[in-house]
Amino acid sequence: MIVILLGPPGSGKGTQARTICQQLGGIPQLATGDMLREAKRAGTLEKRYLDIMDAGGLLPDEAVIGLIETRTANPDCQAGFLLDGFPRSVGQAEALDAMLATRGREIDAVVLLDVPRSLLEERVVHRRSDKLTGQIYHLLYNPPPRGIELEHRADDRPEAVGKRLDSYEAITAALLPFYEQRQLLCRVNGVGSPDDVTHRVMLSIKDTMRGADQDPSRVGSTGKA
Repeated sequence: MIVILLGPPGSGKGTQARTICQQLGGIPQLATGDMLREAKRAGTLEKRYLDIMDAGGLLPDEAVIGLIETRTANPDCQAGFLLDGFPRSVGQAEALDAMLATRGREIDAVVLLDVPRSLLEERVVHRRSDKLTGQIYHLLYNPPPRGIELEHRADDRPEAVGKRLDSYEAITAALLPFYEQRQLLCRVNGVGSPDDVTHRVMLSIKDTMRGADQDPSRVGSTGKA
């Protein structure tokens, strides 16, 4: 299966991505940020793209699609893969479709973790990390042991969180209808324990695949949370 997982900051996307991959038979989790950092370490990224990264800019779509095309050609992706947070625009989604079509493949499901904005802000603003180990804690839900030196990341502070959520909403404003019109979008309630959310995600993916099996003319079927 080829699955796209979308969700705003604080939605639990990272946790769910790892679990979903395991439940789908151990398919790899592909996050563009990780791929970019790996390409930079390996020296396989063109200098013009390195310069953009070093300046803190966003790489053009063709650079990111190129990375995904190369990575998904590896043997471990033949049974499928999960794209974590990509695509982020209709242009990227169309480029991804075109790339997959050259291999006779297509997206099976697009999962959106739906969490109220007020809860997203609470989840992110109260997040802290151990300066020594990088372990993530939450002051309300998973408080750290005493004596640990904590760090509050700049992009987790209230003034930054609002901007991050605004940016996410602006980016996905056109992307979500794009997949909804193709009956691929599964909106999943992202509130609850990680196990509960995973259960909803897997049910939604199965519903999407069942809809495609029942009607071959359709790409998929919208899953219900």
